[in-house]
Amino acid sequence: MTLALLALMVGCSTAPAESGRTPAAHTPAAHAPSAVPPVATTAWRSLLPLSGRQLTGVLLPVAELPAGSTTEADSGLSGRGVKAMADLAQRYPACAPVLTVMSDQMVGSTRLWYVTGSNTFANRTLVDVGGIPGGRSHERFDKLKDAVYGGGCTGFRPDKPYGGDQLQVEPVSSDALEAPAVGFRILLPTGAMTSQGGLTWVFLYVAVGENRVLFFMADDTAHAPALRTDLVTAQIHRLVTAVPSPDTPTT
Repeated sequence: MTLALLALMVGCSTAPAESGRTPAAHTPAAHAPSAVPPVATTAWRSLLPLSGRQLTGVLLPVAELPAGSTTEADSGLSGRGVKAMADLAQRYPACAPVLTVMSDQMVGSTRLWYVTGSNTFANRTLVDVGGIPGGRSHERFDKLKDAVYGGGCTGFRPDKPYGGDQLQVEPVSSDALEAPAVGFRILLPTGAMTSQGGLTWVFLYVAVGENRVLFFMADDTAHAPALRTDLVTAQIHRLVTAVPSPDTPTT
């Protein structure tokens, strides 16, 4: 697996600079479990799908991030990338919910890269918030939960030129959160930037009524990448406490 597939799936045209690598200190919000973590028991919240404008307002402002943090826009996946993920989902139906999350580009969703510290993998977190119309949020969440925590999806192998290596999917436990969440990581046997070994992608999918927030970050497997607790909890809280405008659709 090459970094080209990483760029394809998360919408980055180039990898972040690795010079002067100084990973930011953080408290893990997600870590590799020794066993399958328990299913989240947080109560399901009621929140209608937010509009694109409201979703943009839900994203954390720089003022609420650690000092020196910045944000970068993200254009999402190319059509080629979306098709590659759709093709994989056809070949690995048990992993379709995972692959859908990896290539999620909802109409009206909004996303930003949060960069805390030097501009390296370890200090970059992609946050994407989107509304799920049609009352499909619960079904979508349950399918992902079953695929990850139920053992339905344990790995897949992308076609060349995007890789060819077998990728391992593992459930990831998460701290107590304000909304139901599913965490997982994908282990690539190659692609490490600054150490021996492979690359790890970490995903956290959090459902808030008919909306969801998706977190993503990646780093060398040797560095045990984990999402920042401060960023995760603050972002979830902003979505949980969002108030739909009077003109928000009810269906």
